Amino acid sequence: MATAPRSLPGFVEQTLVLPQRLWNRVEQFADDTAREPSEVVAEALRLLITGAAPTASTGVSGLVAIADLPADDAEPAAVAVTGSGSVELQLADVHEEAADSDRLMERFVQVMQAVDKRDGFTGSHSRMVADLALRVGDAAGISGNDRVELELAALAHDLGKMRVPEEILSKRGRLTAEEWALVKQYPDFGVEILRPFAHLQRVRDVVAAHQERWDGSGYPQGLKGNDVPLAAQIIGLCDVYAVLTSERSYRPALDADTARQTIESGTDRLWNPDLVRHLLDRKR
Repeated sequence: MATAPRSLPGFVEQTLVLPQRLWNRVEQFADDTAREPSEVVAEALRLLITGAAPTASTGVSGLVAIADLPADDAEPAAVAVTGSGSVELQLADVHEEAADSDRLMERFVQVMQAVDKRDGFTGSHSRMVADLALRVGDAAGISGNDRVELELAALAHDLGKMRVPEEILSKRGRLTAEEWALVKQYPDFGVEILRPFAHLQRVRDVVAAHQERWDGSGYPQGLKGNDVPLAAQIIGLCDVYAVLTSERSYRPALDADTARQTIESGTDRLWNPDLVRHLLDRKR
């Protein structure tokens, strides 16, 4: 009888079933040095592919089911995987896809639907932000590969929220200082999840900076003006407009006029005025 796997810190929600001998190797890997949950998930996936080669099926929910285990591994063990881990598993087989790959884009759309639901949206927030960002980007003269990367970054801008507890994301009252400090790390969490995409460095840079603001009041670095990458400026603006005009689990959507007034009130302070003009001219 296989022993139950020990609990690893931060590993909850989803289940990845491994043969006992592979689970032992994952535990050893986790113990060698302090490992992030994402690193342990990646190692478990690598062992599945190279060490056991069972058949796996992965869905948008992040649940990974393993079938056809070798006969000498009759007693499987289970390791629970975090929500962020399940996202990384879903992205693992598209790390080498070109930025303009339809398969890569479709996978990001699927993954971000789950992220959006955790953040209290009833619709596809990330796809809405991407569509708005492309319109503003077109007006700003962004084209070619820069446009492709703008769309990818807009889709993935909230990816790091998978590492923020859902009870914090959905909290209706004021966040504590500790909770807010954790939320402000989510752009960096997104960069970490995207790190295996070696060819998407500029996408990672944009995801990291999309909460920076024109006057330097944003986070995580407090960048100001055009020190914020143009694509990040666009996504940050479109993100706020999409939030204002979307129904949330805790409030109805604002009407277009109210959203417009809110955006205009931040021009020259929070937003690049040229980008505000590009956005609002297209929303009349």
